[in-house]
Amino acid sequence: MASLASKRVVVTGGSGFLGRHVVAALGTRGCTVLVPRKANYDLTRASDVERMYGDLNPDVVLHLAAVVGGIGANRDSPGRFFFENVMLGALTMELARQHGVEKFVGI
Repeated sequence: MASLASKRVVVTGGSGFLGRHVVAALGTRGCTVLVPRKANYDLTRASDVERMYGDLNPDVVLHLAAVVGGIGANRDSPGRFFFENVMLGALTMELARQHGVEKFVGI
């Protein structure tokens, strides 16, 4: 397993159900863990994703963020949920490539 000791690791969705456990586990590995907040970066907008990469300068990105809302919300707005989740994934991955991020993992 690769060492993360000197790495800057961005965890999108790091305050969510899965993300908070991943962030806690990473904290024991000696890396710098960065969790972008939606209030600062709307990851469905290219300009915000670009700014996030510029501000946080990660070596590794663990993409765990998703738009969720339960069965009723998904039934009422399936197109919006699909679009936002596609944009979250596509923008964070493509801009990671453009910024030379060493490793991108999308879950």
